[in-house]
Order: sequence, then C-alpha cells, then structure tokens
Amino acid sequence: MKHINMKNKIILFLLADIFLFMAAGAPLTASAQNSIGDRDGALREMSTKGWEFELKAGLNIGGATPLSFPRSIRHISSYDPKLNGTLEGTATKWFGEEHKWGVAAGVKIEAMRMSTGARVKNYHTEIIQDGDRVAGYYTGYDKTNYSSTNITIPITANYRFNDRWKVRAGMFFSYRLDGEFNGYVSDGYLRNGTPVGEKVTFTDGSSANYNFDDDLRRFNWGVQIGGTWNAYRHFFLFGDLNYSFNNIFKHDFKTVTFTLHPLYFNFGFGYRF
Repeated sequence: MKHINMKNKIILFLLADIFLFMAAGAPLTASAQNSIGDRDGALREMSTKGWEFELKAGLNIGGATPLSFPRSIRHISSYDPKLNGTLEGTATKWFGEEHKWGVAAGVKIEAMRMSTGARVKNYHTEIIQDGDRVAGYYTGYDKTNYSSTNITIPITANYRFNDRWKVRAGMFFSYRLDGEFNGYVSDGYLRNGTPVGEKVTFTDGSSANYNFDDDLRRFNWGVQIGGTWNAYRHFFLFGDLNYSFNNIFKHDFKTVTFTLHPLYFNFGFGYRF
C-alpha cells in the first residue's frame, strides 16, 4: 500500500481531534479539560436529552467484487483479505420517552484491502511490457492487489429493542485518501488488441505487470446495515455490512470491462460515553 502523504496525515490528525471532541460530548473548555467530573456531568446532561456518543475500533473483511461473476474469470485460486483496521466516532440522537428510535452520524477512518489470484480466459486488460502499455485479451494466471484508505461518513436510522440490542440501516459516503489497484499476469498469453490478435506468451516464470492506480474513483457511496450488542454498561460489540453502489474505477475507465463494488463486513468493539 502506498505511504500516506503529509496532507493526508494532517487530515488523519484532524479526525483524531474530532473523535476526542465527540467523546467529550461538548466543546472542550479549559475547565472541562481539567475536570473529569465536569465532563461526566455534561455527558449525563446530554444523555437525558437523548444524545449518545460512541468510539469504535474494528476490522474490515471483504473485497471489491463484480455484480455478477464474469465469464472471463474461470477460477479463484487464492484470496487474502488482509488486515484492515477501522476507527470511528459516532453521535446518536434518540427520540421519544423510551428512546426506541434514533438517527446516528459518524466519521470513520478505514482501510479496505484484498489480494486475489485467478485463472482467466479472454480477460481484457492492459499490461506493461518493456515500458510500453499493451492492451488485449489475456488467458492464464492473474494476480490482483487492491487497497483503499477512506474517510467515511455513515448516516443511519437506529432502533433499540432493549438495553442489550439495537439495529441500524442507512447510507454511507466515502472519500478515498489513498489506494492502489495493480498486479501481474503469468503462465499464459495475451492476444494483442483483439481475441485473435498477435499472441504474447508468458512461460517459464516470465510475467508482466499492470497498474490502474490512477484510474480509481475518489468518491463512493452505498448502503450500510448492522447491529450492536451491549456486553457491559459502556462496552459493546458491533457488526456492519457495507456495499458500495458505484464502481471503484472512474466512469471513463474501460480496460476492466465489468464493474467492481466494495463489499465489506466491519466488526469490532466500542466504548459508549
């Protein structure tokens, strides 16, 4: 995965400050910084008004997947979900005397990565050979690496069954800070230009790389559904399924002929203030 540049590091530090702000439940004054009791009192007062603040840490597992399995991909030979960390701060406003229904919004920093190996046939791609880009139809082994570091804003409707369980559903909007989509082909051949074009063969350990990092889309949006189980008064476990409606690639990118949509399950633990 590419190193995050200084601009993105600054954004991450600013987001950390946002999480601290949300955890405090009120703007940090000098007296609040020096008095835990004042902070707890402010949180109790906001709780009586229906406000709830949470800090979550977890993992993402999943990948970028097509809507339907394309015929050009004949067999998935390997899949590595990687270790994808998430950190999220959430504020929820509950309504009514019983606080059954609520609306939540948050800010999440998350990594989405995966690595796959597949046997393909007549798979349209563009390789780099001797410094030149050669587009065509490849048959053989294909190795793909995908990663994306995002700032995500989830907005969900919440329903609380009891003191232990609550569920939610809504939308999320993501901005990609950094990412990559690249890999290599080997043990096969490329038909240059068309399915019957000149054959370029890769055997005896030879391979060719491809790189579509610059063709990744910056913004993604989709649907989120999930739930939370309260283990103790302040600590809880959570799980959320997230599916992006749009393609990871820009709309004018045509090298990969099918769309790929991030589908990830986010799970972990959290602390309720």
